[in-house]
Amino acid sequence: MMGRMARLTANEGRYLALIYRKQNEELREVGTTSLARNFGVQPPTVTEMLQKLADRGLLKYVRYHGIELTDEGIRVAQGLLRRHRLLEVLLVRALNYSVQGACAEASKIDHYTSEDVINRICRRYGHPRTCPCNKTILHVSGCGGD
Repeated sequence: MMGRMARLTANEGRYLALIYRKQNEELREVGTTSLARNFGVQPPTVTEMLQKLADRGLLKYVRYHGIELTDEGIRVAQGLLRRHRLLEVLLVRALNYSVQGACAEASKIDHYTSEDVINRICRRYGHPRTCPCNKTILHVSGCGGD
């Protein structure tokens, strides 16, 4: 998973994570218009990104018919969300950030934080099950919380 994340840009990762959250946590369909609104870009920009992610095998995209993450896309998105949410835990508990502030700061560094650092945060805080926003933190084998 780390190898795939290392090849993704932070922006590509944001798309994958948002698509995953909308489809799997909020149980909502995701289209180019809603993604464009979320990212503050035009729909053609979203279409270009979706085609790029499809070319990488991370999602299936059929214009006007929808977006479906592949198994690999799901794994990568889950890893990115795990990183983000554990960074939020650190920022709130160790540095007294507000929940919103922690989310904003975690978004700036989640893509760049190593798996080792993320696992250390997870172990340090007792393998938390939820982040400060009360969203599920997925656990991975090898972290010590499984």
